Amino acid sequence: MTTPPIDRPGGTRRIAVVPAYNEQPTVTSVLDKLSFFVDELVVVDDGSTDGTRAEVKEWLPGHDHCRMLWFDENQGMSAAYYLAFTSLRTRLHRGELHEDDLVFTVDADGQHDLDVLDDLHRLAADEKLDALLVRRDLSNYPRYKQAGNWLLSAWATLWAGGVRLYDVESGYRVFRLGALCDALEYYEGYKYSETVEVAVVLSRLGYEVRNDVLVPVPTYRSRTRMIDVAIDLVAIPMAAYRVSARRPYGREVPGLGVPVAVSLGGLAVGAAGTGWALGRFVRALRGRRG
Repeated sequence: MTTPPIDRPGGTRRIAVVPAYNEQPTVTSVLDKLSFFVDELVVVDDGSTDGTRAEVKEWLPGHDHCRMLWFDENQGMSAAYYLAFTSLRTRLHRGELHEDDLVFTVDADGQHDLDVLDDLHRLAADEKLDALLVRRDLSNYPRYKQAGNWLLSAWATLWAGGVRLYDVESGYRVFRLGALCDALEYYEGYKYSETVEVAVVLSRLGYEVRNDVLVPVPTYRSRTRMIDVAIDLVAIPMAAYRVSARRPYGREVPGLGVPVAVSLGGLAVGAAGTGWALGRFVRALRGRRG
């Protein structure tokens, strides 16, 4: 299925990818609004156990520019994105899509403000961006969520090769299709790690990446757990390493010396601090017994 691009800024086709897992209450309302903004829409049901897939199937007739992919069992958000992105890559190689077409990723839970979608497209086209990673306004999020997002973004920035990342966990993004397909060669993606990995990969490959455009979040939703944070912390440097290891001969990318040195220094300081605290605790315990 190929549709001609509507008159968009820069003349590019606009494609939306929506991963959905157990989003029955919100998925069709999101698709209803989003479908009017895009030339093509791909929704991926990630093995939902509620009525999400049935809702989407019932909604699809009459929306000829929309289609659904699915997993029979839950594979995680990263796998859902990979399924959609590789499908777009295949169509790009067939000549059905253009490398300058723009791919928008939108959550199915209603937390992304679709009213700014035209503005995001215009900005990406005018500045010739390869990736516009929306910076969410997290002011209505719990303080611990804000702190966690800041720390993870700072960690990703360290490995991004000079690109400042402010909200590396954002799922509201705009990619130039050619750049996104290139990034597929370098990231693995597990659970939710696709968002942080793609941001680091594109940055290190030298693509034009922005992550400072602040957009309101109409609805607070978060499913990430501490284990997901731990996975992301490991996935970020691993993604940076894969860029260095897999890059084509002659393609220059930032070195890993600085982030590795900073990381080892942080570990040394942390170990020293932990040893000092344990030493004080043992001395205090002995003093009480004495």
